[in-house]
Amino acid sequence: MDANIGEPFHLASYGVAQRLNKSKAGKSPRPSANVFATHEKFASGSSDGYVTVTAQGDGVHVLDLSTLHPVISHTLGPSTSFSCPSVTLNAQEGPRNIYTTYAVIASSADVSQEDCGRTIWKWRENLSSTAEDRASQKKKSAVMPHPISELYACNSTPPRLVVLSPAGDLTVVDADLKIRGTIPPPSGGAAILKSFVFPRESSSFLSALSGSTVIVLLEHHSHDATTSLRILDVSGDGEAREVANTKIPVKSDQIVNLSCSPSGYLSILTRDGTWNSFQIESKSDGISVYSAAQPLRLAPKSLTFLGKPPDASLDGEISILALNTSVVLLAGITSSPSRNIVLLIWDLQFSVLLASHVLAVPTTHSHLPKLSITLRLVTATSPQALLILSSPASDAQVKSTTPARSNILVVPLTVPPMSTIGNAMGRSAAGAQWLVQPNANETLGPARAEVLAAVQRAMADNQPQTAEKAFFDWEKSEQPSADEDASSAEATPPVALGHSFVHDLLTALLQPPKPSSTYSSVLVRSLLQRRVVSASMVEGGNLLAALKLRNDWTAIELCTTTVTDLSEADLMFILQHVAQHHRHAVSSTDAMDLDPPTLGAILKLPTFLNACVRYQTAPATLRAAMHQYLTQPEDVVAVLEVLDGWVGRWKVGQVVALPPKASLRKNEHGVAVLKEGWQKDPTEYPPLIKVLSFIQTTLDASFLALLQHTPAHRILREVLSRIEPEIQLTEQVDLLRGPLELFARAQAKAVRDGKEGKKELVGDWRQRRRLVHERQAMAVDRVYQLEEIVL
Repeated sequence: MDANIGEPFHLASYGVAQRLNKSKAGKSPRPSANVFATHEKFASGSSDGYVTVTAQGDGVHVLDLSTLHPVISHTLGPSTSFSCPSVTLNAQEGPRNIYTTYAVIASSADVSQEDCGRTIWKWRENLSSTAEDRASQKKKSAVMPHPISELYACNSTPPRLVVLSPAGDLTVVDADLKIRGTIPPPSGGAAILKSFVFPRESSSFLSALSGSTVIVLLEHHSHDATTSLRILDVSGDGEAREVANTKIPVKSDQIVNLSCSPSGYLSILTRDGTWNSFQIESKSDGISVYSAAQPLRLAPKSLTFLGKPPDASLDGEISILALNTSVVLLAGITSSPSRNIVLLIWDLQFSVLLASHVLAVPTTHSHLPKLSITLRLVTATSPQALLILSSPASDAQVKSTTPARSNILVVPLTVPPMSTIGNAMGRSAAGAQWLVQPNANETLGPARAEVLAAVQRAMADNQPQTAEKAFFDWEKSEQPSADEDASSAEATPPVALGHSFVHDLLTALLQPPKPSSTYSSVLVRSLLQRRVVSASMVEGGNLLAALKLRNDWTAIELCTTTVTDLSEADLMFILQHVAQHHRHAVSSTDAMDLDPPTLGAILKLPTFLNACVRYQTAPATLRAAMHQYLTQPEDVVAVLEVLDGWVGRWKVGQVVALPPKASLRKNEHGVAVLKEGWQKDPTEYPPLIKVLSFIQTTLDASFLALLQHTPAHRILREVLSRIEPEIQLTEQVDLLRGPLELFARAQAKAVRDGKEGKKELVGDWRQRRRLVHERQAMAVDRVYQLEEIVL
């Protein structure tokens, strides 16, 4: 699917409120924008969801995104301002469909000065009730124990609200504004840069957590300008707990904007146009954050926020929004001479521009003597996004004959479901005008050039310890200063390394071996563990072959889990050597030991074969690589014996025909589905489906050679004896496909109705049944109609 940005269309427009009097605003902070907007997609109601608009000096309005008409309005007057976007929750109370709107009041004649910025107002409305009943509904007020900077609605069961303060306080309240749980901010005086709230079902990077909501906080530490990532888990009963707190190697005072996708792909845009990418990943030993792609560099004069003084405010000149995985939407203002608003869809994993759209600045902003627009992107129902164009209040704008207005636009989007190399191929030139173009004379920078030269000299002089010291000393100097009471050096993540820098380092470390040359396995493994190495960095892509020349089998095993572009030929080249060594050592009692190898110790065949079976490969390419390297039938027999042993273990394992209730969960639409990974695969051998696929590829590539090799007949018969009963069982169980297909269709329909919203049935049930019989008798599908007119 190709990415595309449609022509944005107008949703709503509001006048810019004049600057509020300080005596009315009290101690609450000045509102950060003139208009806010949030989007919610409910199980019932509009198919495109509702947009809750918060207009300073006006009120709170809920608009139907399908009809573009307001369905709920609370006009509060020019003396009322808001601290953050308002939100709306939906709940089904019997036959009534109740919509509850919540707003945080920054100033109002009805709120005391000490409660400004801490007060939440709540309205309940039934859209199907009469206008008199809806007008009689009164608001409910509650005061939180801390100032409020963000308010999030969690459509869980029961629904919850997440309230955040600028300092990082978190409070969980229920739909009636009763406090259910709190968590204090961390020590050190951090301030929240940006926060993201995801339902646990959609946050695939933290699916192992037990709570219903995941909160990702990016925090700024003013004393040392460091950035930290804090992750909180909120349970269904409102209890919150911290599950991760780690440093991000980006200076917090340089950050302009951030985005985070439900898959844990975090992107950080800095003042100099550097766009860093990180992946948040949940592991058995905790949460880890690592650099996910090479930083993307925006051209210095492409957008207005680039090249401004360090003390200049950049709030609202640029906005980014994560769409899915590493696909991010950027909204900015182009530099002079022509000032336009540009929308760009980037795939940060491959540093390519997928789609772009340029729109003129609205006349409500272009007439001002100085162009001043605050851009904000808000996620909406796919495939759409909201773009808010807001003008801050100033004396020049207030006195203008044509007062400025804030606009909310709906941006239609077409985005692939996930980032793939197929969508990125052939698009490298599309984003050339927005990126810094590589220069043949461009250097890596004085610090990186110096450490690279030091590593090259040390390796040429056969001094790997000197090379290691030079690299790690430079890395320590590049690290953001950590607290003195840090528990360990691992508390600070490693610095981000560029592709060209890592390529030059590998070239120096993997130089062609000489009789007296040395090798630094420490540096190579360090680069592999950071996931910054690709096979393309080595000439011909033969990374494993280069490591084999250095006899670094530990690094070879590490490559199978950290390098994503290993070729099938490179894998089979190593497998041939491992199988040959296995045959010579088959008489040893510990030949099947799975302990991790040391430098120089060849991997055991089950260990490396396990990695090959689990690695993502293409069957046709793998078959050609086997035909090229596994030429000796004895090596193929050794491989088949290990594969046959795994099949035997799976055969005696327990088959779960009916999953237990503990393996079920309700998705974000309230439909019962199976939990991901509810049936854990054993770690000592790969999944059965991958083993069978590898056996089929092996037999396709070597079957003729095995038939001519008499000792191979035994293992062939053994494989046949294990697989034939499974084939017979499959043929017998296949007879149940028809009766069970009804249940599968019902489950698929429930999931589909949960996503699309169940359509309301019109008419009496007898009429609907008679209509179904008539259509079946006429053999006319529901899409088509046959009308008969009798005159």
